[in-house]
Amino acid sequence: MSEALLIKGGCVVTMDAARRRFDPGAVLVEGSRIAAVGPSQELAAAYPGVASIEAAGALVTPGLIDAHNHPIHYLSKGLADDLELSVRSYRNIWPFEAGLTPEEAHLSSLGTFAEMIRGGTTCFVDPGSPRPHEVARAAAEIGIRGVVSREAWDLPDENAPAGLLEQTDAVLAAGEEVVERWNGAADGRLRAWLSLVRPSSVSDELCRRTKRRADELGVGIHGHLVASRTEDRDTQRVVGSGSAVPRYAELGLLGPNLCLAHLGWLEDAEIELLLEAGVKGVHCPSASMLGGFGVIAHGRFPELVEAGVPVALGSDAAAISRFLDMVRVGYLAACGHKDARIDPTVMGADCAFEMLTSGGARCVLWEDEIGSLEAGKAADLVVWDTDGLEWHPNPLANPIRNLIYSASGRSARTVLIDGNVVMRDRVIANLDLDPFLAAADAAAAAVRARLGLEVGAEGGRAAGATAG
Repeated sequence: MSEALLIKGGCVVTMDAARRRFDPGAVLVEGSRIAAVGPSQELAAAYPGVASIEAAGALVTPGLIDAHNHPIHYLSKGLADDLELSVRSYRNIWPFEAGLTPEEAHLSSLGTFAEMIRGGTTCFVDPGSPRPHEVARAAAEIGIRGVVSREAWDLPDENAPAGLLEQTDAVLAAGEEVVERWNGAADGRLRAWLSLVRPSSVSDELCRRTKRRADELGVGIHGHLVASRTEDRDTQRVVGSGSAVPRYAELGLLGPNLCLAHLGWLEDAEIELLLEAGVKGVHCPSASMLGGFGVIAHGRFPELVEAGVPVALGSDAAAISRFLDMVRVGYLAACGHKDARIDPTVMGADCAFEMLTSGGARCVLWEDEIGSLEAGKAADLVVWDTDGLEWHPNPLANPIRNLIYSASGRSARTVLIDGNVVMRDRVIANLDLDPFLAAADAAAAAVRARLGLEVGAEGGRAAGATAG
């Protein structure tokens, strides 16, 4: 029993199929697995002398899942502020991605993962990076769970920096090499998928071959889809076909192992196609709000959820969202559509929390291991402090709604991933924060200087200004 650990005395929200809740409850961890969940008094009596973490008065939940995030962008914060989507991509974001050294990509990914852990996120999904090995190495070092993939882009674009665009055979070979090296690595905490960056950047041949190899390898495919209202037009211009969803359907891409982020501009028939094929979706409300994508005001996520399409939540990236706090992302998902639809019953905190946990696990094809606190599953969990003013009065009367509507990721006190305590009392175990922050500041300045990128470059309009 030397590896056993009992998290006891807290309000345990399991997110299992029966949505059981124990208050006070306890979670017994043995090695990397949850051994038992139940009333605190019963488990404490059954396992005397086991090392414990006291959680009295706290909330205990499954770890949160960030189902769409580009980890290499921690050092790029500020480069996407108040800029048109095409401008920020061509001028800042793509050159940043292409210009990072391996060491900078590793450092940047560490920052993303540290910020995630501090906010209670235990699992991430990277939709594709030009530096996937550095992302994976950083994830393995800090102890987070996640999915990595190699960015896939084979259609010409005059604005694409050298290094992002490759020939189809090279794209596929690089993606498969990442799967071979990292799928199942870090004691199973890491998985690897294939990528299709966006419909206007991937050829029909790449789409077909990616689907075939993903099915053969038993892995997922992750990509962006209709994030903006111009994306279908861009796809039409490049590949000569119309809407992205019907195109993907015709190419045979749609299926249970396809996970698509943003999904901002869909027709009813396209929702039906996604549902019938078992496609998974990821809602990134903070990215849409900062970037002006229109997903909250014009998107169809309430309809996707109502139809039964599995939906998770994502932060997108440190530069694109400007924060990686998935509780705050959950708040935007829970509330944004209420305002857009003028209907306070749309979505809500319980729906958002399911997207962050059990529903998110289904979307990232990991529901057999994570997303709920159940015996036999991986021990990924968060202990949340509820003693702040924002939690009171009655912090545990309806704890999930209190977490989503009133609190933030700053309430995360202790985090376990795969049974390892990766943060205890808000101290991250595998990263010395002060030296890291100094190194990150220096590296960000060096990247900007080398690539000619500016934080705070002109963008947006001042208060009272009008478009001219």
